[in-house]
Amino acid sequence: MNHYLIISSFLLMICCFNVNADIHLTRDPFLQTINFSCQEQTDILNKQIQVWQYKGYIQRRENHYQQLWLFSENNWLAITDNTIPHILFPWTISAVLDDKLLWQASLPNYCNHNVLWTMPLTK
Repeated sequence: MNHYLIISSFLLMICCFNVNADIHLTRDPFLQTINFSCQEQTDILNKQIQVWQYKGYIQRRENHYQQLWLFSENNWLAITDNTIPHILFPWTISAVLDDKLLWQASLPNYCNHNVLWTMPLTK
C-alpha cells in the first residue's frame, strides 16, 4: 500500500508539473502568441516595401562602395553595400538589374515560402 501511495504521488507531481509548465509558457510575455496566416503576412510585407520608390544609385569603383537611395513620404533611406536598414526587415535585395531591383523576404517556417517584389528603377 505504501508503495502504491509513493507511485501515485510521483505521478501526480509529474502531471501537475506538466500542467504548470504549460501555463507558464502561455503566459510568457516574450513568447509571440499571435499567429498571422501566410497570406496576411505576405500582404503586410508587400505594403511595407511598396511605399518605397527607387531614387538613385551611387557607385565608387576604387573602394567597391555602392549606395542605393529610396524615398517614401518625405523619408530618405540609404542602402549601403547591400546592408538593409532595420526599417525594411526582413527584406533583402536578391538582385540589382539594369531596370529593376529584386527584393525577397522570408516568411516563418510554417509558411514555407518567400515573398518577392520587383522595384522598377525608372518611373
